[in-house]
Amino acid sequence: MFANNENNCLIKITSTFKDKKYEKSLKVELNSSKSEIFSSLYENRKVWVKKGRATLSTKLHHFFYKISPFEILLPVENKNAKETILFETNKLTRFKGKGIDTPSIIGRNKEFFVLEDCGKNLNSFIRKRDIKKDKMYYYIDKLIVKLACIHNHNEFHGGAQARNFTYKDGKIFVIDLEDSFDKSVDIKLLQFRDLCLLLLSLTKTRANYELDFKYIIYKYIELSKNDDFIHRLNNIGNKVFIFLKFSEINFIQNLLGRDVKNFFKFVKILKGLKENEY
Repeated sequence: MFANNENNCLIKITSTFKDKKYEKSLKVELNSSKSEIFSSLYENRKVWVKKGRATLSTKLHHFFYKISPFEILLPVENKNAKETILFETNKLTRFKGKGIDTPSIIGRNKEFFVLEDCGKNLNSFIRKRDIKKDKMYYYIDKLIVKLACIHNHNEFHGGAQARNFTYKDGKIFVIDLEDSFDKSVDIKLLQFRDLCLLLLSLTKTRANYELDFKYIIYKYIELSKNDDFIHRLNNIGNKVFIFLKFSEINFIQNLLGRDVKNFFKFVKILKGLKENEY
């Protein structure tokens, strides 16, 4: 979409800020801030300022994708900061037009854009060690419904980890839509990648109980009707199975951290998924 565009330098973004004084003050703050994302106040309410930042995958990433059987390693499209601002704000607007909850855009220019505050990211809730099981599944259920909603509108997220969704006033909002991919990539592959990213992010919770990944996966399949994803997940389980067997050796188990152990438990679940169970 952008990577092979010879006229990238000609892309222009006209400022949409109505409050030019506020925009000017942000430019000053932007120059003094080292953060790519920071909070601000606009009309006595909290908003978020996001600098334009390039997206790219290294040559090494491309190499590993070519030799790896895992779709989750699909390289992102290379875009400069200006292109990323244009892509992400347009996608936020498109999602909102389809009824997918996203933060409203206060304004954008060629350097940054400003979004309304839509609460805390999901990790701040589901990674608490003392979170009760009913509360955990309250958030997870809403998260799966949101991802299925995106996919049912023939869209993809691109970075569907739990941290890239927020919660406020009973709603899940979609954020961080900056990643794009070559236009030749099939939408179903991008949606499958979304699901994998989300599931992997959920293996890193810190609750004192194990998540029911079969329930999570089957709920997504039921809502999205992406039935073939069961077979794709099985394939991942089969491809990683040899590493799973190594992980079960006692001395190796003692070397593994919690996150890695949870990942291998997740792999074992993928191998056991069946198309007629949901």
